[in-house]
Amino acid sequence: MTHTFSRVSLSLAFCFLAACGKAPEQQLLDATGSEAILPLHEKFLAESLSLSQNTSAFCAQNSRSAEDLAALRDRWVAAMNGWEGIQSIQFGPVTDDNQAWKVQFWPDRKNLIARKTEQFVIGDEAITLPALQDSSVVIQGLSAMEYLLYDKPAAKLIGPDGQGYCDHLNAAASNLQQVADFLHEGWHPSGKNYLGTWQSPGPDNLDYPDENAAIGALIETIVYGLERIKRDKLQRPLGLEGGQANTFLLEWWRSQQSREAILINLHSLQLLYSAGNGAGLNELLQARGATELSDTVTTQFDRAISAIASLEGSLEQNHAKAANAESLETLYATLTDLLAAFKREIPSTLGITLGFNANDGD
Repeated sequence: MTHTFSRVSLSLAFCFLAACGKAPEQQLLDATGSEAILPLHEKFLAESLSLSQNTSAFCAQNSRSAEDLAALRDRWVAAMNGWEGIQSIQFGPVTDDNQAWKVQFWPDRKNLIARKTEQFVIGDEAITLPALQDSSVVIQGLSAMEYLLYDKPAAKLIGPDGQGYCDHLNAAASNLQQVADFLHEGWHPSGKNYLGTWQSPGPDNLDYPDENAAIGALIETIVYGLERIKRDKLQRPLGLEGGQANTFLLEWWRSQQSREAILINLHSLQLLYSAGNGAGLNELLQARGATELSDTVTTQFDRAISAIASLEGSLEQNHAKAANAESLETLYATLTDLLAAFKREIPSTLGITLGFNANDGD
């Protein structure tokens, strides 16, 4: 027993020393990849697979009930939540061939989802996965599925004349699974291993010639996610800076999941910042002597998460209620503070220059 304990202790000691032997920048890349990027993609893949399997079973039934529809909606929500976890990641496999558009078409200012879905269903061509993939990205992913499950076609799905809509639903779920698999395989070390590319910066790495380039990609992704929440998910649809509110511009207005999507966004962005319990950007800032900044950003994430979680009801129906005014103001102001930190204070502290897109906007 003593010898076994000694061998385990020695192994742990070697592992600890090996980790400590790495530069803080490399520890950040390793931890963020293993504790944030890979798990988030694994969740999206698992939920997309479950949605595809359940959609296939739903559409194979001779008769479908309201309870069956409700259960399938739950699987759609789970897959949508999985997508929201990786939605902000704007480097890696997602940039190949417009993968994000295949998952989600939003904002849909001209109601193209409804129009093109109806055209596809009533068209002369058989409704198959290849036919869907040859069609517009507008009708290929979660957005089209939301229309089918929560808008006018929902009643037809459980009626006698809903097979065409179910065929579209089934094809979209299969397509979503394929996209999730593509993204997961693209990142995973056993697949195309983009994770290895990102975690191994150097002069021979065309994407990341140095550690600053790799860490800069992470910071730019967080900036993108924060800006999208502030501008596209709050300001424009809710008219928060004096504009006219238009709740049809909310992200998931049909299913009324817009508030929950923002909550998941913020949790995943905080995970990308901290690498869970790993050596994330927060610890790199501490290693550079910016402990106060590190702690401030952590507090700001917590405040933003608390603000969106405290909103009563859905954004679609309750955004204008007086009871939600303070929470929305706190959330909006905190997002502004977070953006200032990730656009200016953090890059300046780390000696990193962000790309144009990350510095665009307010």
